[in-house]
Order: sequence, then C-alpha cells, then structure tokens
Amino acid sequence: LYSEYPHLARIDQVAAGNADDIAGVAKLGGRLNKGTFTSPVKDFYLTNPIARASAVMAECSALAKNGFRQAAE
Repeated sequence: LYSEYPHLARIDQVAAGNADDIAGVAKLGGRLNKGTFTSPVKDFYLTNPIARASAVMAECSALAKNGFRQAAE
C-alpha cells in the first residue's frame, strides 16, 4: 500500500499543498445548485455488509422506516 501511496506512510505529517491545483479547479467553472444538501444514505441501519447481515439491524431499519408501535397500557 505504501509503495503505491507513499503519503499514507507519513504518519503525523501533512504534505504541503499546491495553490496552482486550486486555481486549476476554479477555472473549470460550472453552475452552483441552489438546492439544499441531502444525505445519499437512504437507510442508515443498512449501510454496510455487516449491518445488512444482522437481524438486529434489520429490525432497527424496520422500526425507523415504519415507526414504533407501543402497547397501550
């Protein structure tokens, strides 16, 4: 991994940036969307394979989606 991405081996060090890179991105232009940011996550409780394999997380997902009905006392 370090041979492919040597910056990952530099623990507790921050590499200096290049301001020309930012200027290059600024020149790309484009339009800004005035909409609000929304989460791409549709179901938080099923966001990874471990959670998707879990019966408990499936129950949490169902409760979050359908609500929790509490017995009347």
